[in-house]
Amino acid sequence: MPTPEELQQRRLEREVSARRQAEALLEQKSLELFIEAQERQQALARLRESEERYRMIVEMSPDAILVVADDRIEFANGAAGRMLGEQPGESLVGRSLAQFSLLEDVARAARHPGQSIETTGLRLDGSRTEVALSCVPLVFDGKQATQVVLRDISDRKRLERQLAYQATHDPLTGASNRSALLEELDHTLGHAARHRMPVWVAFLDLDHFKQINDRFGHRAGDILLETITARLRKLLRKDDMIGRYGGDEFILVLRGGPGNVLTPALLERVMAVVGEPVEVDGYALSVTCSLGIASFPEDGDSVRVLLERADAAMYRAKETGRNLYQLYNEEIHAQIVERMTIESALAHALEREQLFLLYQPQIDARSGQIVGAEALLRWRHPELGVLSPERFLHFAEQSPLIRRIGAWVLAQACLRCAAWHAAGHTQLHIAVNLSVRQLNGMELLELVDDALDSSGLPPASLELELTETAVMSNVGLAMDTLQELHRRGVQIAVDDFGTGYSSFAYLTRLPLHCMKIDRQFVSELDRPEGAVVTRTLIQLAHSLGLRVVAEGVETASQLQQLRRQGCDQIQGWLHSRAISPQEFDRLLSEYNARAWMAAMSTDTSSQPARHRAGETVLAAEATESRQ
Repeated sequence: MPTPEELQQRRLEREVSARRQAEALLEQKSLELFIEAQERQQALARLRESEERYRMIVEMSPDAILVVADDRIEFANGAAGRMLGEQPGESLVGRSLAQFSLLEDVARAARHPGQSIETTGLRLDGSRTEVALSCVPLVFDGKQATQVVLRDISDRKRLERQLAYQATHDPLTGASNRSALLEELDHTLGHAARHRMPVWVAFLDLDHFKQINDRFGHRAGDILLETITARLRKLLRKDDMIGRYGGDEFILVLRGGPGNVLTPALLERVMAVVGEPVEVDGYALSVTCSLGIASFPEDGDSVRVLLERADAAMYRAKETGRNLYQLYNEEIHAQIVERMTIESALAHALEREQLFLLYQPQIDARSGQIVGAEALLRWRHPELGVLSPERFLHFAEQSPLIRRIGAWVLAQACLRCAAWHAAGHTQLHIAVNLSVRQLNGMELLELVDDALDSSGLPPASLELELTETAVMSNVGLAMDTLQELHRRGVQIAVDDFGTGYSSFAYLTRLPLHCMKIDRQFVSELDRPEGAVVTRTLIQLAHSLGLRVVAEGVETASQLQQLRRQGCDQIQGWLHSRAISPQEFDRLLSEYNARAWMAAMSTDTSSQPARHRAGETVLAAEATESRQ
């Protein structure tokens, strides 16, 4: 049994062990607390470092960054201050997002963190700025907040608007371009149909605008177009639209409404505005315009139909005399139907052998002898009957078909004249009309060469007739081509001289052989003023060494005056209308020039003569205009 001393010893040992354990535990806990304290200090340091780094990054960011809590700004970087117009002494902190008109946009962006939306905000001075806005949630100063990033996109938006404007507007005049015009017109017609409102489409074409460009240069023409567009924009209402459809063609879209109707006064104001002079480099330039108007829904219910009918009405205004407006009507509609009928059949007229030539004799004014003939094209249309070139040739000139028709006419006329030569009438020449589209250099020369080679006709027996308009449309090309024809020996005549915009300077430089006096001057011979004009034209032609042919001679009185004035040759109903090849052959074999001249010298009638030299004519010719 342990002694009391041993028991005491054991108790003391247990107490020492317990104390040691307690001390060890305390030491461990103290170390853990120390380590925890150290870790907390390090975490705080890292947090402070992270916050400082965050603030540094935020301050260096070119984007505006806001920290928002409860719809109020808790933090704003320098870029935000600059973007939102913060002035020295002011602060964004504490302000509501509503002040910048961003409250709803931030709430919307916060529902889709990381996604950007584009919007417009207000600056402190009340001006607007365009921004791309995105949001992410964060904890700021121990509470939930939202980080708002604003990126200035004003420059990009301005460029986008500029590109959009350029895509929809004419760069010269600022009017809507063709594509934008058609799109807006389609939208307008849809709205008008739903609300039963009228719309008027006006097709505006400047008269003789090409002459401005040719005489004063394209810069002057551009200034004229810009000024006219600006004037029209001021004249029209805000709801109306003006678009540039082509070079000198404009479309006006006039929207109707209660109490708003299209009046002659408005159309006359449009024409007056266009016609006001424009000062360019010291010159007062002015042009007139022709207007064609189609109305929705009466004249059409689609963009295509309304534009076609406004265009047709505009061309009627030009044909009537220009500087006019014309409303689309049933007569114009009938012309469109006829045009469509003609255009659809014209492409097949050659292969179906519906085209044919008539020949009008050209007579020596002194002897009465037949010295030549003009080949005149006709079309025996299956529905419309016999048509003169005025009815269909301008459609052919708008397509490559004119080349095929021109080549056929040239070849047939040369073959016919060669046949007359073979029959002994070697004094005859054949005159063939050329269109503007045929006066195109090498192609025309090749056609002439082919026609002469295949027929065997001497070049001097072929006379090509061109109008002043055809020559003046491209003077350089015309002069080169005509010089080449002259070197080949082909005769050149200028037709309808004095009816266009004559240039005596070019007249002296062109290799011409003949001048044809238009029928409108011949018809005025009985008036003293008319006689002066024809006498002057004849003297001018003779001074240039040109032969003179008077067209449309219908009375013996006209013939006698032309003889006294020295006119060389005549053609017209006084002698013969245009006749078939067979009739012309019979005329050549039966004609007595002396008898005809004697009959003319005793004829004192001033009434137009009918067919004198030939006895029969194609029945269809009786319905045609005089040649």
